[in-house]
Amino acid sequence: MRSGEMISVCALLVLGLKASDAVTVDYFDFGAEYYQTYGPSGEYLFDYEGNEMFHVDLESKSVVWTLPGLEKYTSFDPQGGLQNINIDKFNLDIMMKVSNFTAATNIAPLVSVYTTKPVVLGEPNILICCVKNIFPPVMNTTWIKNGEKMTVGFSETSFLPAQDHSFGRLHYLAFLPNEHDIYTCEVEHWGLEKPTRRVWKHEAPTPISEAYQNVICALGLAVGIIGIIAGVMLIIKGMKQSAAQGRSQH
Repeated sequence: MRSGEMISVCALLVLGLKASDAVTVDYFDFGAEYYQTYGPSGEYLFDYEGNEMFHVDLESKSVVWTLPGLEKYTSFDPQGGLQNINIDKFNLDIMMKVSNFTAATNIAPLVSVYTTKPVVLGEPNILICCVKNIFPPVMNTTWIKNGEKMTVGFSETSFLPAQDHSFGRLHYLAFLPNEHDIYTCEVEHWGLEKPTRRVWKHEAPTPISEAYQNVICALGLAVGIIGIIAGVMLIIKGMKQSAAQGRSQH
């Protein structure tokens, strides 16, 4: 069950996760906050056009600046975010009872993998595992290289709010591309019957076969010949018209 209620300028959503888990989410102009009974856990962040500026670490009770240099020009009191999370927790307890703890339908996320720049073998690059349409914001992501689970060399963003009240998350993996390594991003989520995997491996450009080249050359030659014939016919036609005009004048 999904119920919406306007609170100030925020939309408060209460959704059941499992039989006993729920989440409350506030969306505002430049970010989002949520608190859920699973964990329990929560998040308070500011973002601009999908780029996270900062979030409040609920464990250390401090601000984590994720947009480099922004802290030089502004500041934020983490107590403001912590207070909002406490309010979300209080509201969640009430609305869980009002909704009779009805569970919501989990949404299957969408997963894609790509590099940050064109691949050149032997040059450092970054793989991005982009996960969209996440709800609820509970997810496990694993990087796998040649069948082995990776434990270092990667990072991830917070859960970034989307306009449709779902979340997105980006996972980064620094790597050195070569012809043999195969990388896999594996995502586990309650909306999936089984983990979803997306694979990246280097694919060399397919060479053009000699037969294909011959066909292209033949087509080009044929087009050229047709063009020559058409040109000659136009010239002959023009000459005949000129000759006919000359006879009529005599």
